[in-house]
Formats: sequence, C-alpha cells, structure tokens
Amino acid sequence: MRHAGSEPLRANADKSRLLRDPFLYAAAAFALIVCGPIYRYLGSLGDEGILLHGAIRLLRGEVIYHDFFEVVPPGGFLIVTTWMTIFGEGFGSTRVLAVGMIAVIAALSYAAATLASRRRLLPLVLAMAWAVRAPLENNHHWFTTAASLAAAVCVFLALDDSSARPAIFFAAGLFAGIAVTTTHSRGVLLCATLLVILSTLPEARIRLVSTAAGMTVWPVAIGIYLVLTGAVAEAANDLIWFTSHRYAGIQDVPFGSFATWTDAATVAVFPVAFLLTGAAVALKPHGAIWREPRGRAALALAIVGLVGAFPRPDIAHLSFTVPLACPLVALAARYVSERLGHPAGTLVSALVIGLCVLAVVYATKRRMDVVAEPLETIATARGPVVRRAGPWTTDFAQLMATLDHVPPADPIFVYPYLPLLPYLTGREQAASLDVMVPGYTTPEQFSETCARVVRDARWLVVDRTWSDPRKLRALFPTMPDHDPPERRAFEAAVAQAFDQIVHRSPTFEVRRRGTAAADPLCPGTRVPARQTHDVKR
Repeated sequence: MRHAGSEPLRANADKSRLLRDPFLYAAAAFALIVCGPIYRYLGSLGDEGILLHGAIRLLRGEVIYHDFFEVVPPGGFLIVTTWMTIFGEGFGSTRVLAVGMIAVIAALSYAAATLASRRRLLPLVLAMAWAVRAPLENNHHWFTTAASLAAAVCVFLALDDSSARPAIFFAAGLFAGIAVTTTHSRGVLLCATLLVILSTLPEARIRLVSTAAGMTVWPVAIGIYLVLTGAVAEAANDLIWFTSHRYAGIQDVPFGSFATWTDAATVAVFPVAFLLTGAAVALKPHGAIWREPRGRAALALAIVGLVGAFPRPDIAHLSFTVPLACPLVALAARYVSERLGHPAGTLVSALVIGLCVLAVVYATKRRMDVVAEPLETIATARGPVVRRAGPWTTDFAQLMATLDHVPPADPIFVYPYLPLLPYLTGREQAASLDVMVPGYTTPEQFSETCARVVRDARWLVVDRTWSDPRKLRALFPTMPDHDPPERRAFEAAVAQAFDQIVHRSPTFEVRRRGTAAADPLCPGTRVPARQTHDVKR
C-alpha cells in the first residue's frame, strides 16, 4: 500500500477531487501559521509603500499616471483601494491582505504542482518551503503570481479532462488577463506562452478562442478606466517608454543577489527545476517531458517565472516568481524517479523531498525566532508596527515621534526612497513621485519635483543612507552615474529652501522650510522655484 503523501492522483482528477484534498488546505494553513504572528512586522519603508500610498492617493480622488507617477499597471492599486474601502486603511488591515495572498499562492502552488505531477508530498513541501520565506509585504507581484497560478490550475484541470468545456479555458484567460493588469511585462509573457501551449493541443481553435476572449476582459476594463480618467497618454508613457528607457537600465543584478543561507531553497528552485528537466530528457529522450501536454505547460510556466524575475533577479523578485516553477520541479522529479526505477528513483525522490523538508525546518526555526524574541512596537497614524530592536528601529521611532508634532495640514516631502512613510504618517506627499533615484528619475522629473516641493511642501524628510554611494553601487551595480548633476542641483536647491534642521539621526533627517533671503533656483529652470507655475510632474 502506498503512503498517502505519495499516492498518485488519477489522470482524470477534477476540481472536486482537488477541493477535497487536505494537503491543499495544509499548504494555506502553514503559510498563515508562519506569517500571521508577525503580520505587523515592518521590514523597510520601501516598495510596499508604492502600492499602499498609491491606493491612498486614489481614495483621495487623484488620478493614477495623471496626478502621480507609477511604472506598473493600475490593477494592483485598484485591488488595494477596493480592500481599503471595505476593510479600512489601517496597516493591520493591509497586512491581512498580504498574508492572505501568501496563503492563496501557497495553496495554488500546491494545486498546480500536484495536478502537473499527480503526486502530493513534493508539491506540499515545495509550497511550504516557499511560504516560510515569502516577503511579508503588499506587492503587485503577489497579485500577478496568484493570477498566473490560477490560470495554470485551470489549464492543468482541462488537460486531465478531454471533455473540458470552453468555460475553463475562458477562466484561464481571465486570470492571465488579470496578470497583465497588475504586472504588465510578466502578464503579457504569460498570455503569449499560454496561447502557444494551447495551440499545440487537439481541437486548438475553440480553446484558443475561449482563452483569448477571457484574456481581453480585464485589460479592456482597465483601458476603459484609463479613458474615463483621461490618463491614456500618461499611462502609455509611464508603462512603456519609461520602463524600457529608464527603469530596466539600472536594475540588472546577479541571480540570487542579497540572499542569505535561509533563502537557499528559494534561490535553488529554478536551477533545480531545469536540472531535473535536463535529466528527464537525458534519461527518456524519446518520451521527452515536452511531449506530454502537462510537461509543456509546466515548462512554459517555469520559463515565465524565470524570465519574469528579470531584469532584477534578486532574492525578493525570485520569491515573487518561484511558485511558477514548482509544477515543473514536481513533474520532472517524477519523470526522473520513474525512469531510474527502484531503488535509485526512490533515492532521488527522497533526496529532493528531504532537502525541501530541511529548508522548511531551518527557515521555520528562523521565522519563529522572530516571533519569540522581544519586538519593539512603534505607533503610527495607520496603527502600530513592530520590528526587532536595533539602530534603525531606534531611528525610525524617533522619526515618528518627531513627525507626530508636525501640524497635520502641513504637506511633507519624503526623499529619496521612503514611499511607505506618507502612508504610515497619514500625510500628503507634496510631489507626484515616491521614488527619486539617479538613472531612474529623469532630469525633467528632478526639475519639476523641485519646483513643486519648494512651492508646496513645509517639511522635508530625508533617508540619509541613500546619500552613500556604496549603498547605491550595491543596490544598482549597473547604474551609470550614482551622483548625476541633476541630483546634486536638486539637493542643493531643496537644502536651501528647507534650511532648518529639526531632527537628525544616523538614518533620517527632518527639515523645516525656512525663510531664505533668496528663493532657490531649481535645476533646469531660469526663475526661482516659488515663481513657477503649477506643474504635474
């Protein structure tokens, strides 16, 4: 008799069978257990704020791409805005959304991998190994990964049912279309790959038509939204021109950058997936993995995940996309073990599962250490956050105490990379940009932001660590110039306008707008900043 964890699923496994599988819920429950106790943990003031602050701007009535600048589609912002409308704008509420998305992705990763491989134990430990190291934050990548896996589950279900109706292919396309509206580069790649895979199946025409119809629903809805808000031209500029000409150029980093030993399993998923695939092809050349529809679908999904992590395949972006490789790992491991036979095949399966279990145990121990140790609680306008004691935590607590005395109606400007701070403080950011990084921010944006900030802001908050060229070189090794002239001119003008230092720590600095004798001259302008007309960005 086979162990329950290794019992193969029948080829005609359907949705009801999957929904009765206890391992499906175990994957989600494990994610909740390892993430839930520290759901208020604050990792940084960076990327999470782009989504949360953008949602707050939408709730205030601002128009994305027109009133504020972004480089990702509006889908993620609209999802978070809807969540905030229903459940509130507090930090705790938004983190419930983040933890929930991680649990959903863990369950979908297990579902896709077990449908692809017809095995259960390895897909479960793969989902657990990922979930315990998943970045605990709100991010548009979570929505894209969840939608991509949901599309994959639909495809795998259809492949196991020769009589699958067009509705399931429409659903696959619908989820792929959602991915386009949250992370356009990976979503478009997913759609193209999905259509190619379906074109290789029998009776491809009806399946392609149904899938393509589903793919159009959400992109068309978002297009209508942009037309109604009058932001089509700005959206095209920000999403297409800017990302290709400015964003991508400074993002290149080596594969797995910034990973620690705790992240070893996450970094290894893609290499192991393709190594096992190569072994499967070598051991069974006439029955190659791509000859089977599930094999082609799993391979295509892993390629989407790997390519989707570029141009910045650091540990964070790998964490966002490695669930897409889990079906290929599970399926290729099954191919190899079956070809090798007993006992070599059993040893291979035991080795892969054992390494995953070790990674889960080690990473869970590290995560529980965080839960068990004393954490400092810092009050914010959006509710308390927690973090390990340390110099940064002390500096952040002092910063929040200082900003608590700033009049609520006074606009602030945070610089250069503190997008979460306006959200946590409940303050208005006196600029259309949340991020100002050399090589990323254009000279025109430096100039226009300077004019607007000097005119409208009353307080300046600076993350001083971003003035260190060593940090910029470490984070953006391909950045051509870490201190371009437009940045120097911008900082000089802003420092002249905000000349009263109210608070200073090794990490942060707070300045109040002074009464300088002469108005500062912003870069790219011929008149003092306070005499310029209103500009968008």
